[in-house]
Amino acid sequence: MIRTDARSMWRWSGSTLSDERVSHFWDDQRIVGRWFAEHENSGDADAGIIWDAYYLYGPAAQWEAQPGPLIASGGPVREKFDVLYQKLVPLLSDH
Repeated sequence: MIRTDARSMWRWSGSTLSDERVSHFWDDQRIVGRWFAEHENSGDADAGIIWDAYYLYGPAAQWEAQPGPLIASGGPVREKFDVLYQKLVPLLSDH
């Protein structure tokens, strides 16, 4: 990751995703990004850590040995926004 990814350097307050169903976590040790790089790397991503990517799981998903079932994934997020939106909206309207 780059220096500006340090929480002290990032000026995001979380207000963009302010829905009460949203939980915000900060992974200082980069555990999740490393796990996804090792287990879900598409081959074109950095082999050491995943960043600027999304992994979408539905409301019934659980993380046992690995999370699942996976509905969609991709990145960079801005480039794949339309796909993410298309997969995400039905999940929101069901609840």
